[in-house]
Amino acid sequence: MKPLLAFLLTALLAVSVSADYGVSKFTDPICGGADPCVVKNPEGKGYWYVYSSDKAVFAEYALTPADFRYDFRNKVFEARPNTLYAKEFWAPELHRLGGKWYIYFTAADDSGLHRMFVVSGDDPTKPFGDIKCMGDYEDDNAIDQTVFEYKGKLYTSFSARNKDHQKLMLAEMKSPYEIKGAPVCVSRPEYDWEKPGWPINEGSYAVKHGGKLHLIFAAAGATMDEYCIGLLTFGGGDIMNPANWKKHPEPILRGQGNIQGTGHGMFTQDADGNDWLVFHCNRPHNEENRGQWLARFLCLQPVVWIDDIPHFSPVVEKPKYFKYER
Repeated sequence: MKPLLAFLLTALLAVSVSADYGVSKFTDPICGGADPCVVKNPEGKGYWYVYSSDKAVFAEYALTPADFRYDFRNKVFEARPNTLYAKEFWAPELHRLGGKWYIYFTAADDSGLHRMFVVSGDDPTKPFGDIKCMGDYEDDNAIDQTVFEYKGKLYTSFSARNKDHQKLMLAEMKSPYEIKGAPVCVSRPEYDWEKPGWPINEGSYAVKHGGKLHLIFAAAGATMDEYCIGLLTFGGGDIMNPANWKKHPEPILRGQGNIQGTGHGMFTQDADGNDWLVFHCNRPHNEENRGQWLARFLCLQPVVWIDDIPHFSPVVEKPKYFKYER
């Protein structure tokens, strides 16, 4: 009976995965990389992903996020000396808005002051241009910009740093290139889990599910194993009223075992429309290197929705399966 049972299970799997689909088996972490951005191709199969070196932004394509490799081949924008974007390119995000592609990223001038920028293009395989500075808006740096549409309007969220902490800001946008009015603070570090290393809220990303709008964000210092992912939920009313955003009292994702520093996440979907979280991690620090930058790696984690709130099983190194269009 056992051989027959194995045959039947194999046959069932073959039926459930047609010739048009494949299943990629992988184990976290997938590859080296930080501040991941993965976009399901709106014009066909596969996924676009963008990433940066110190002085350039790159865009690549793969059939599945499990196939990503940061090999720095397709450069779409690069730094220019003696400008506001001379070095330290961070956290690029690719967005499709109004039929055009936009990349939002952070860069610094020669003094090290970080600001937010956007460039645009018609094809992620070709160079982007028409750069515009989105501003800084705070005493110090403004970083990690994301954009999202809600009820017919475009909004942006980013992390602003003052003298003693980093907080999440929200603003409406006039266009993909311009912020409208003064941003408001919707979250600042308040819980103990948001403060190891330095009090930080950064790396936000908008998620919609079941009629609810959320902002996930990274909390604590990025050089700490305690770096994690928190959640803000919009309760309705005026989206620009900070009182209408509720922070969940515990992070929704923490590190475990050899996968620590689980932060700066965003969502994508597999071929069946299931949500996956894409984020980066690091190997555990030890007494000698605690608080120092370590190599970071890309991870994928399936999302389980309970009452329209994202939940995750513990992040461990074990096989996972991602369904994709061939």
